[in-house]
Amino acid sequence: MNMRPEAPEPSAAIFVQPTPHGYWSSNNNFGFEVNFLPDANNRQRVIKLPEWGEPAPWTVSLGIDYSESAWPSGGARGFEVVAEVTYGSGGATQTILIDWIQGTAFSVPMNAISIDAVYSIPFLPPGVQPSDLTLSVLLGRGSTASSIPPSKSASLLDGGLFAILNNNTLADPPARIPKFGKRLFVVPLSRVDNQSLLTGNNFICFFSAPDVGGLAFPVGAVQIDQAALLEGVLVPPYAKYVTLENVGGGITGFIEAFYNFELQL
Repeated sequence: MNMRPEAPEPSAAIFVQPTPHGYWSSNNNFGFEVNFLPDANNRQRVIKLPEWGEPAPWTVSLGIDYSESAWPSGGARGFEVVAEVTYGSGGATQTILIDWIQGTAFSVPMNAISIDAVYSIPFLPPGVQPSDLTLSVLLGRGSTASSIPPSKSASLLDGGLFAILNNNTLADPPARIPKFGKRLFVVPLSRVDNQSLLTGNNFICFFSAPDVGGLAFPVGAVQIDQAALLEGVLVPPYAKYVTLENVGGGITGFIEAFYNFELQL
């Protein structure tokens, strides 16, 4: 695909205005919006761009929209949408999961991409979504350096959402670090949990394998302080799993927190 030349300086004597209706116009390969109605597998294809031109950096924007009045009455209100992004160049592809959250943007090198929306139900009882929930995906050549990094929350190996930490324990099971996980933010569930994490002798512990109470090799430990909670903790080399540990007690009751990872894309 031949790229259009850059627009000339405003001082140029002649300026040729590019057509506003190019190959991207009305082309659902480059931008599409759907009412999110997941099938029996709790997933829905939102967009697919077949192989298109030479490999290059592309920016992907995930959008979400709904109104406050469209929530069903009764039941637990809450939902999560995860983007399953498969992109490729040449003979190689990568598939990653990204929290859709309230919209996010990221850049990847590719010349083909598909995005499925996966409906996640992290609540008991299952939550309900607004009836007018709409998802959109926009694609464009070039990268963006100013976007908020995408993130992915990580559930425990038993499917639980929240790590539970007691006195003098290593929380087990751990969470598996998601693909491309770069920085970990431990998010306490309440003000009390936050205070307990800061006042106790508590650590974020990284391991090479899931059996954190057995033969898994420890690859990093960071004591939890205000900076660790606010700025996050870089995932160390060789780390595949993460958990929390308390040494020396000081916890009243127990602490609940979940893991949210900034992704490097």
